[in-house]
Amino acid sequence: MKKWLTSSAALILSLAMLAGCGSNSGNGSASTGESGQEQAGQAEPVTLRLGHVWPNTEIHAQAVEKFAAEVEEKSNGAVKVEVYGDGVLGDDKDLLEGLKVGTADIWVGGAGVLSGASATAKIFTVPFMLDSQEHFNKVYDGEVGQEISDRIQQESGYKVLSYWTRGARWLTVNKEVKTPQDMAGLKIRVPDSPVFVKSFEQLGAAPTPMNFGEVFTSLQQGVIDGQENPLSLIYNSKFNEVVKYLVKTEHVREPIAMVISEAKFNSLSPEQQQVLLDAANGAGKQYAYDEVVKGDAEFLQKLQEGGMTLVEPDLAAFQAKLDGFVDTNFPEIKEIYEKVRAAK
Repeated sequence: MKKWLTSSAALILSLAMLAGCGSNSGNGSASTGESGQEQAGQAEPVTLRLGHVWPNTEIHAQAVEKFAAEVEEKSNGAVKVEVYGDGVLGDDKDLLEGLKVGTADIWVGGAGVLSGASATAKIFTVPFMLDSQEHFNKVYDGEVGQEISDRIQQESGYKVLSYWTRGARWLTVNKEVKTPQDMAGLKIRVPDSPVFVKSFEQLGAAPTPMNFGEVFTSLQQGVIDGQENPLSLIYNSKFNEVVKYLVKTEHVREPIAMVISEAKFNSLSPEQQQVLLDAANGAGKQYAYDEVVKGDAEFLQKLQEGGMTLVEPDLAAFQAKLDGFVDTNFPEIKEIYEKVRAAK
């Protein structure tokens, strides 16, 4: 009996010690869990890769740097934007597609590129749709612009964070162009957009889609006869060295779009999402607007000093040649086109 009692006491003592160890282990786990939560609160910064195709001297390349700085500042370093310019991560189409596969997180470029993924995005490059910079502002900073963005997101899975001013597009060509008849057969580089292609076909030209990085050499070698872009990009790309005439068509006022995939945006916290939206509509956007508006006159003067001849064409004749363009070619955007026209 004494042996049995001794054995029982030893067993009870052992169980008590095990229970104590279990209790201590539990406290240790809780402590480890709290430490993990503290570490989670001090997580590594979210890094987003932003790609564009412009040289670093271009206005919008500089505006992007201001956006990146503002993101880091507003997030207190919790979100960082790494900028890859000059086509390092690919051309515009590659970059946009890369948002879906993770080779890039944010793309900034001419909004018309979105037309490859969204029917609504064809609206961005309809010729002679916007009458002025003021008309542009009312559309893309207002309800119509938001409706366009919402439709694009539904159709493509791309979320537009902001629209930036780019400036009106001018034609640069190695032949004097005053009327649509002067466009006959000219090989004009255009972005790979169905609206650009159709509009230049209707004007009588031979539109030639081409990556932007190939344009200078193609002009130099005579592969194409001309191209069209805003004055800032014409100047900073030194097209005055390889093309003679600067034609004041101002045919398209295409915005610059800052775009992220819907999936990537939704993976961010609400606070991080707001930081991106605020910065996308902050210092970089204001810088782009200010520089484009004040810079056009300066760029025009410098391009002429650089050897280009200014041509002021018969715009009424160009507009007449494109009469009924949307109804005939792109009826799917007629409704939103009419809203844009009315937003004056």
